[in-house]
This record gives sequence, structure tokens and C-alpha cells, in this order.
Amino acid sequence: MKFWKCSTKAERLAAAREAECDGCGSEGDEARNVGELLLPQYALATGGLAKDHRPLITFPDNNNFHLITASEYRRLLLYLTSVPSILEADMGFHIIVDRRKDRWNSVKTVLLRISEFFPGIIHAVYVLRPSSFLQKALSEVSSKLFKEEFRFKVLVCSTVDELYEHFERSQLTPDLGGELQYSHSEWIQQRIALEKFSTLMKETSTKLDDFMHEIVDCDMGNDPTQTKELLDCQGTRYKALKSELSIATTQGEDLLTQVRKPNLTYNIISHVAAVERLLVQLEETEKQFDNFWQKHSTKLNHWLKFRTFLLNFKQMQATLDHHLKAACDMTEVGETASRVESLIQEAHNFEKLCNCDLDTASSVIDDGDKLMQDPLSSVDHIESKCEELRRTSALLIDKIQKRNLLLTKARELMDRIDKANEWCATGVELLAGEGGLLAVDKLLEDAQSFGLTAPEQFRDMLMQSATQETRALVTQVAQRVEDVWLMVSVKRASLQRAAARPARPVQSVPPQSAALPTPANQQMETSGGSESSGGDDSDVRRSRRGHVLAELMQTEKVYVQELGSILSGYKEEIEKPENQHLLPPTLVGQADVLFGNLHELFTFHQDVFLKDLERCISATELVALCFVEKRETFFRLYSYYCQNIPRSERLRETLVDTHLFLQACQLRLGHKLPLAAYLLKPVQRITKYQLLLKDLLRYSECGSMTTGLQQALDCMLVVLKCVNDSMHQIAITGVPVDLSQQGELLMQGSFLVVSENKRDLRLRIRPRRRHIFLYEKAMLFCKPATKNSHNKATYHFKHDLLMSQIGLTESVKGDLRKFEVWRQGRCEVHTITAPTVEVKRAWVERIKRVLLDQLKELKGERVRQYGLQHHRTLIQTSSWEVSGAQPRPQPPTAPRTGSCDAHDEPCWSTDPSDDDDDDVEHAPAVGCGLVALSDYTAVGPSEVSLREGQHAELLKVGCAGWWYVRLAGGQGEGWAPAAYLDQRKTSRSSSRSHDRLHEH
Repeated sequence: MKFWKCSTKAERLAAAREAECDGCGSEGDEARNVGELLLPQYALATGGLAKDHRPLITFPDNNNFHLITASEYRRLLLYLTSVPSILEADMGFHIIVDRRKDRWNSVKTVLLRISEFFPGIIHAVYVLRPSSFLQKALSEVSSKLFKEEFRFKVLVCSTVDELYEHFERSQLTPDLGGELQYSHSEWIQQRIALEKFSTLMKETSTKLDDFMHEIVDCDMGNDPTQTKELLDCQGTRYKALKSELSIATTQGEDLLTQVRKPNLTYNIISHVAAVERLLVQLEETEKQFDNFWQKHSTKLNHWLKFRTFLLNFKQMQATLDHHLKAACDMTEVGETASRVESLIQEAHNFEKLCNCDLDTASSVIDDGDKLMQDPLSSVDHIESKCEELRRTSALLIDKIQKRNLLLTKARELMDRIDKANEWCATGVELLAGEGGLLAVDKLLEDAQSFGLTAPEQFRDMLMQSATQETRALVTQVAQRVEDVWLMVSVKRASLQRAAARPARPVQSVPPQSAALPTPANQQMETSGGSESSGGDDSDVRRSRRGHVLAELMQTEKVYVQELGSILSGYKEEIEKPENQHLLPPTLVGQADVLFGNLHELFTFHQDVFLKDLERCISATELVALCFVEKRETFFRLYSYYCQNIPRSERLRETLVDTHLFLQACQLRLGHKLPLAAYLLKPVQRITKYQLLLKDLLRYSECGSMTTGLQQALDCMLVVLKCVNDSMHQIAITGVPVDLSQQGELLMQGSFLVVSENKRDLRLRIRPRRRHIFLYEKAMLFCKPATKNSHNKATYHFKHDLLMSQIGLTESVKGDLRKFEVWRQGRCEVHTITAPTVEVKRAWVERIKRVLLDQLKELKGERVRQYGLQHHRTLIQTSSWEVSGAQPRPQPPTAPRTGSCDAHDEPCWSTDPSDDDDDDVEHAPAVGCGLVALSDYTAVGPSEVSLREGQHAELLKVGCAGWWYVRLAGGQGEGWAPAAYLDQRKTSRSSSRSHDRLHEH
């Protein structure tokens, strides 16, 4: 915005002459500035006006006009024509050329210069011709000849009286017979002061222009601190410029007073008008400057408030989210009264902390409401932030209230449990003593104080207040109350019958013959025949076992719900006729391939297994029996599902899991993870069972409970092994024999193998990685290929050995992990290096058992009895979790070769040398940042658990949709399913399930 500018040509010319009037600026070393040209009075602008109010410029008769050059003349007239006001200059000028004492040639010279360059409109030129006789005569003759040569009117006057027709005497100086008092020195001084004031105004205006352009284009910043610093800085500069404007105004007013002083020789009206005009312009400039600053400062203050609100919003939202997460994590309700009181105190302290932050959040919301009333505000944006704070605050308040209510109920429950335990203790003492009917009735009456009127109703009342943590304790207390109530009721009935019978004569009984009373506080089983309620250690075990049972039941329900959601949200939608046109062509009619037998799994778990658990959850032995009885069903259903995973994955890869139809299904279900992650749920579930059974076994006591749980665990491990082996078996390619004719797959695993053949002169001395499959009738050697077109682990067939033709060497010198299998005559020897000694021992025992079974068939019953006598312990060596199997006793068979030296350096390495038929594996790209989409619980030592929102770094891309990652913050590294990680370009599949089963 430009606050000071010359509106006309006259003002622009005047501005160009200002510096020269002060002695600044020249056109050359010999040229004179305007100040020097004004002193000799070549031409004057006295301020006089003609009768038509046009300004007057006088060329006095000082006989010095011939001393001024053409360029100096131009500069002088430029300045003199800029002295009148803009309006007067636009009307035109009257010019008086006084040459009464000069010659007529000088008149012509002046007129020619005026004609040549005069920077304004000339209304008329009045020439006072020379007064000498000769010059006067020449003028009378010459004037008639050149009057018409000029574009302006020229009037030749013989006397000054002729000027009075056009000018008032008050507008003419005394040398022209007028009354206008004129002092050239005072005029120059006023002009100098006026020009200085004008220059000051332009400098101030330039500063204002620069400042306003700067603040208009400035970045207001996104940080309130930056905005506040910018506002303070610009405010300081605004005050400084206001101070300069005030100084300029004061100087202008002083100058106006000076040019209006009555003691001056004369008052030049043009100077007064010029000063007044400059003061008016200065006032307008200041008003515009103030208005602009007012708008800008208002905008900047609003921006500061807005950014401050956003910063406060982010801080409060983060704080409230942190509190909300902490409130969600507060799930413990305590198992004792003291613990409940401690939790109540913690909840009270947490509530006080949250209330302070909630008050602050309320203040932020009030600030947002006030900010929305400002017309400059973006109402929708601010309102959304306020609503988010209100929503989060309401959720936090609701969580706190529910937490307090839960703890209050827990305290009431603990009080009731304590009273019930005291009542039971009193009842036990009463039963052990000699209390009568009145004492029993008093005991039953006291039971009403904590709500015990009937054991069944009391159990239901406790169960309504019980939580997952306290359910086991409530069950125990309810059982104890029922037992004591029953015994007290029996005692009361017997006392009533005794009171109704007639009294017998009292007989003396010897003390030693008196029968000892049965202790009424004898330990009682609550959840099975082997459980006891006495002892702190038993209580802790029982409590923890209750937690595991509760987790089993709860996770089973969640699993059933997840399977149901997959079927209803995906499979049923795919099979609907009205949705067929929305499906990709490769998915039409392929629902059974994509989901396998997921519907059978859902039906089995919902209608059979979950109901069995609900009926048996109170007794650990019955829960274990559920697994034992359903072993075959588990194996059949999960084997088929896992074997279908490669087909499902290949189909999903054609869809890339990003098809709009599947995305719509996922959005409608509200699932955080894609379909690939949910199709992994059955694999995770079948692996989770053995972990839960191990926990139950760890917290169980000796007896029938431990035996049943061990049977259940063995069954699930066998199921897992069979599923795992079947998945590995279907990955074998290029097999020349029928695998179904080779008998049962007994074992499979990865080894380093060195093969030697007497017929092959090229001895293979370097180890090669081979995956060996041990069947009842054959041993297959396959080359593992960790990647193929579908990113799956596959095995390429390389060699096979018939079990009826091989021999076994249990120990090889140099490494305890080595053993040999060879054809008859050792024409072909395969030296196998196991990853651990335990794995080697398990394989050797299993191969020996196969060989012994063959001997049984060949040599008859005597050999069979010999095998049963010496190798009975080899029957149960097929645990699927080979790495964790316990060492088995070995038969007394001497090794074929010399004993191994335990101190020899092992020759086995995890990185075998390359051979001519092994493919080079290309390492995947690493370093990519990942984020977890949902929680994931690791089910093996090689995996890592994930939390929603947790960051990680990709270290390696594995097969079957698994990634090896390093968790942020040094929380470990391991394998994780890609479907749980935000990596859009990687196929998210669940076909790594067989690898996970092998790890467990």
C-alpha cells in the first residue's frame, strides 16, 4: 500500500527538485543546483495570482538572464512551476517578463526559452518592453513580426499600468507597482523548510510502505511462541513508526506556525497552503496506517489464539488419551480385601489426577467456544476439536465411574466373602464342638447378615458380582459355604431328632473307647477330586489355575465370534447372488477354496467344543477330557484347513487383498486387519491350546488332575505334529513315488547331509542342506526352497532310500550330532548332522524302531518279544516338539564305529557350503519402518508379540507372509505375521502356519 505519492506531473517534478534545493544532487561538476539558481532571481514565483486566479511567474529585469544556461533554465522552471498548488498549476500560468531596463533582444531570448521548454500550461505572457527610446522603437516594430511565432498569447505592455487590467495591485510586487510585500531571502528559507518537511514525509511514507508490504507477506507461523514473538516484534516497529509520524506532524505544525507569523515581512499564501496540504496528507496517511495495523494485529492476535488453542488441544488430547489407556488397562479388581482397598486408593488418586486434566480440557473447550465467535475463525475445524475433547473427556469420566463402581462392588464382594469365611470358620468350630440347637439356629440366623439364605441363591449372588479374576475365588467360597451349610443343616436335623426322642439314662464310657470326632474342617475338593482348599500354596495354585481356565473359556468365545464374523461378513457376502457382479472374476465360485473348511471349524467349536467347555469348566479333569475325546476331530478339521492354506493363499494373491469388495466387507465388519490376518486365526488357536494346557499342568497338583492334563497335552501335541507334518508333506515337489504307499509320515526336519557314493568318482565332501522325511517304508531327501512364485516354503525331491535296504550308524567321530544311514555294503553313505544332540537322538531312536519293526515281521514272535523287552521306551518318541523333548533311555547297542571324542571341534555349521545344484538366495530389502495394526501374541520363541500402534523395523522378509522385525525401543526382535503390520506392498498371508507349528 502506497501512502505518499505525487498525484500530478507538477508534484512529481517538485519531488525531483527537493534534494537540489538543499544543495544535494547536480547534473555535473559545473552545474548549479536549484538553490543556487534561485538566489540571482532569474525568475520568481511570488505567490501572486491573476484576476482569473491563475498563478503568476515573474522574470524580473535584473540584466542577468543571459548568464543562465538552457539546462539551468529548465531546472529552475521545473521547480518554480511546482510551487503553486496542484489545482492552480492545472489551470495554467501567467508570465510577466520585465525588460524595461534591458534590450529588446533579451526579450526575444526569454520568449524563445519559454516557448522551447515550459513545464506547464501558459495562459498569457506579458512583456514590459524596454523603456529607452531606441529599444522601445525596436520593440514596436519587432513585436508585430514575432508575436505569431509562439503558441501562447504575448501581450507587450509599455507601462505597468497596462498590467492592472489583468492583475490586482495586491498580487504584484512593488517593482511592478503593486502592494505585495515580497522578501526573496525569506521565501527561500521557507522553501527550504518546506522541502525538508516534504522529504521527511516521503521517507516516513517509504518506511510505512516497506513495513506494510513486509507484514502482509509474512508467515504467521504454526508455533504460538513464534507467532507471539512476531506480534511483539511488529508491534514494536509499529510504535516506532507511529512515533516518527508524530514527530513529522509536530514538525509540520511548527512549520505552519512559522509561515503564518504576523511579524514576517509578508505571508506567502502558497507556502501556507502547501504546508497545510502536506499536513492533511500526513493525517490521512496515519489514519490508513492505523486502520491497516488494526486489521493486521487483529488477524495476528486471532491466529495466536487459534494456534494456542490447537497446541493446548494436542497436549490435552494426548494427556487424556494417556489417561484413557491407563484407565482401560486398570482391569484388576483384586483377590483379597486388602488388595481391593489398595486398588480403590489407586483409583482415587488416579481420579484426582484426571480431574485436574479434565478441568484444563474444559478450559480449552471454553477457549474454543469463544474462538468460534470470532468471524475470522474456521468454525468447523475448531468445533471438531472441541467435540473430540468432549468425547474423550466423556469416555474417560465413564471409565473412571465404571472403575469406581466395579471396585465398590468388588469391595462389597470381598466383605461378603470375608463374612462368609468367618461364618464358615464359626460353623466348623460349632460342628467340632458341642454346640446345641440354639447355637446352630444362631449360626443360621447370622448367615442372613451377608445375604446367605440358601446356598444356591448365595452362589448366584456372588457370581453376579464376580469377575474373571475373582471367579475362581467365588467358586471356592461358594462351595465351602455350601459344604458348611449342608453339614450344619444335617447337624441341626440330627439335633432336632435327638431332642424329639425321649431321654436315655446316662452311661459312663471309658475315655479310651470314645471315638474321635471327624474334623469338620477337613479339606474339600472344589473343582476336582485332587484339589484341596487348605494351604496358602494350594490357594495360589487354585487361583492361577482358575485364571487359566477363565482365559481358555473367554478366548474360546472370542474365537468363535471371530470365525462367525468371517463367515457372515465375507463368505456369505461372496455367495450372495446379488453380489456376484461386484466380485473379481477369479473369486466367483471360489469361496470354498478361499475359506477351506472354516464353516466346519465354526460349527464344531460353537455347537460342540464350546458347550462342552461351559459344562466342564468347573472341573479341570473334565476340561482335559474334552481335549482327549475330541482329538480325532481336531486332527481331521485342522489338517484339512492347514493343507488348504496354500490354495487359499494363491487365490488371495490374485486378489492382492486390496479388492474393493473385500475392503468394503472389512470396513463393514469394523476389522482393523485384512482378511489374511483373520484366516490365520485357526492356526493360532490350535497352537494356543497346548500353551494353555501347559499352564494348567504347571498350576495343578499331583493326582488324577495332573494325569488327565498330561493326556490332553500329549493329544494336542500329537495333533499339532500331525498337522505340521501333513503341511510339510504337501510341499514336496517332483516325487517319483506314491507317498500314500510309503506308510505313515513319522518325522521330518532340516539337516546338513554329506553323501558319498562308490560309483561316483566325484566325492561330495561339502555339506548340503536337506529336509528329510522319514516314512515307515522310505526316507526322502529334499532340497528346501524357501521361496517360490507364491512365497511358500517348498521341498524339491532329490533322493530316497528304502527302509528295508538301509543300515544305521548311531555315532560318528568328531561330532555328537552326526549319524549315518547307508545302503547295504556301504556303497552309498549319507552322513547326517542334526541341529542338536537331542534331535539326533530322537531320529536315531525312531529309525531304530522302524528297523526293529521290520525285524519283527521277518523273524517272528521271538524277535518281537526281544524288541518289546529291550526297546519299550521307544514307543512314545514322536513328540512334535522335538527340540523340547526329554532324553530317552538308549538300548544297549554298541556303536558300529569308535566312540566319539566329546572334545573334538564340531564340524557342523548353520551355513553349509554351496554346491552345484543349490540356488542362490537373494536377501530382501531391509530398513523399512512398520507399524502394528493390532495386538498379536507370540506363540513361539522365534516370534515377537505386537501391540497396536507399536513401531518396528523390517530386518528380513520370510516365507508365507512372515516378516522378521526389530521392535522399537529395544524390545526385542523376531518373526511376526505381515498381515498385522502396515506394509501394503507385501502379500499378507497366513500360510506360515506350518512353520509356527514346527517352532512349537
